[in-house]
Amino acid sequence: MSRAVLTLVLVAIAASAGAQQAGPQMPDPRQMSGVPLPTGDLPVGTITVRVIRGSLSNPLPGQRVEIIGDAQASGTTNESGRAEFPNLRPGATIRATAVVDGEKLESQQIQMPSAGGIRVMLVATDPEAEKRAEQDRELARGPSQRGTVVLGDQSRFVFELGDEGLNVFNIVQILNTARVPVEPVSPVSFELPAGATHAALLEGSSPLAAVVDGRVNVRGPFPPGMTLVQFAYTLPLEGSALTVRQVVPAPLAQLTVIAQKVGGMRLASSQLAQQRDMNSEGRLYILGQGPALAAGGAVEFSFTGLPHSPTWPRNVALTLAILVLAGGAWISVRPHGAPAQSRDRERLHERREKLFDELTALEESHRDGRVDPAVYSSRRQHLIASLERIYAALDEDAAA
Repeated sequence: MSRAVLTLVLVAIAASAGAQQAGPQMPDPRQMSGVPLPTGDLPVGTITVRVIRGSLSNPLPGQRVEIIGDAQASGTTNESGRAEFPNLRPGATIRATAVVDGEKLESQQIQMPSAGGIRVMLVATDPEAEKRAEQDRELARGPSQRGTVVLGDQSRFVFELGDEGLNVFNIVQILNTARVPVEPVSPVSFELPAGATHAALLEGSSPLAAVVDGRVNVRGPFPPGMTLVQFAYTLPLEGSALTVRQVVPAPLAQLTVIAQKVGGMRLASSQLAQQRDMNSEGRLYILGQGPALAAGGAVEFSFTGLPHSPTWPRNVALTLAILVLAGGAWISVRPHGAPAQSRDRERLHERREKLFDELTALEESHRDGRVDPAVYSSRRQHLIASLERIYAALDEDAAA
């Protein structure tokens, strides 16, 4: 996978990894406690202070809050745990403070901006949080239960053209939202498309995954939170069109596809609700998204306009080889003609081989984008016409 594609995938996964590595909960609000957040939604000179205990779902109404520093003010939080302080001088350096059950909470130093306002959150310790965390750890170490897992909304199908065909990358987040390990009723097994080659797990995949006989099997039980599985395979190209079909073994929260766009390549799928082109590090990619998919459903992507190595030079080479062998056998049994005629025929054979080598090299240069399209078309037409004349001359000689 190229660095540009990998960046796209990792950025998307990182956006939710903090929540899903530890479980389906939001990131710990304590990490955001006291950190000022500038916002254009508030009037100039206004700061709002929200006080919560442990989590966003546990606001503290009626809590006294003070502003200290270049400006002093005090107030009480409303039902959502928020207190608002307007009319503070832009440029003033302040802090927001509160005392909750003897615990002093204080924000970072804040300089009031000249445009917009500031939001800040103060998070008090939840004495029950550590108890719940210890309970979660105990449950995670306990026996597994029958249950279900889902493929998270940060799962990705990534496509990239390679030397041997279309490379397909599956970045799969398997989520267990329970507090205990789960053993799914149905096995989590990804069947690879027919003709897939070079199937392999990518670095960073869970040790629960393995590639076995055309499948990627992920054995349970699955621990609480996220299990990351990344695998890849290659589909050879026989023409300019290719359809990729895969069955998802568990419910897919959201369909997302990223495809490197080369030349006039197009992607079509009835399952994509939206699709657009995007640039990353100077390269063009197709980004598509679609709705959720039930377990056992299939995703299907149709690619057209794929650049590929034409098969006709290979077929022509085989045909020529057969003709040469047949011609050699025929010559060996026919009566020997004049030496001059033999030399002329030999020169035609040499010229034919030279033209064919030039044509093959031209096709390879065109495939790699190393020749101007106009030059390619003109040169190709000339070489084919020359080959036709030589074959005609050889046929006339054989008839004689």
